Amino acid sequence: MMGSGVAHATPSLDFSVQAWTAQTPNSGSASSNQQALPSNPIISATNAFFTGNFLGLPNWQDNSQNTNTLNDFTNNLTGFSNVKYYNGNSGTTVLSTGGFGSATLFDLTFTLNHTLSATVTHDDGFSLWNATNTGNALFNYAHPTSAVPDSISVGPGTYNLWYLEANGAPAQLTFSNVKVPEPGSLLLLGTGLVGLGLILRRRRSRTA
Repeated sequence: MMGSGVAHATPSLDFSVQAWTAQTPNSGSASSNQQALPSNPIISATNAFFTGNFLGLPNWQDNSQNTNTLNDFTNNLTGFSNVKYYNGNSGTTVLSTGGFGSATLFDLTFTLNHTLSATVTHDDGFSLWNATNTGNALFNYAHPTSAVPDSISVGPGTYNLWYLEANGAPAQLTFSNVKVPEPGSLLLLGTGLVGLGLILRRRRSRTA
């Protein structure tokens, strides 16, 4: 959760993370199991391979087709080791394979106390939903073939960020140009509103 005193250009967010991985042989980029959506069919108990939390902003990138592992992608974040792959079978932690042979889906849930705007650079699919993953997506960018930057801006609330890694490395999910209101700006805004209220009250008392 973002604190009310955050004044950093790159604030920290407390993410609750779930991830699923599955074989999706020859499904093609437009298939439902290749979409960064809460309706993706690979979401199941047998395909779940990670549940945890981390504090910060995603700065996940793996350019090597030779490694292409979960730890390489997430910069070896604590808690992302000893994971399982392909329907609960222990072994390699490959994120995805070429020819749409496998895919990994992430759901990152976070809460904002203030408005946040950012540029999210992602390969493959990315979408942003409300707390309950219902209605229409606030942002939905489906399966680009290379990393692309997209802008988001959201107000206070709880959100689900979905990211899908498919068709082999490179893989990327990074945040940049992150902006939140400065506490000083919020204080000035609040002071201005109070002052305006006092002026209006005085004017009313004079005309009464």
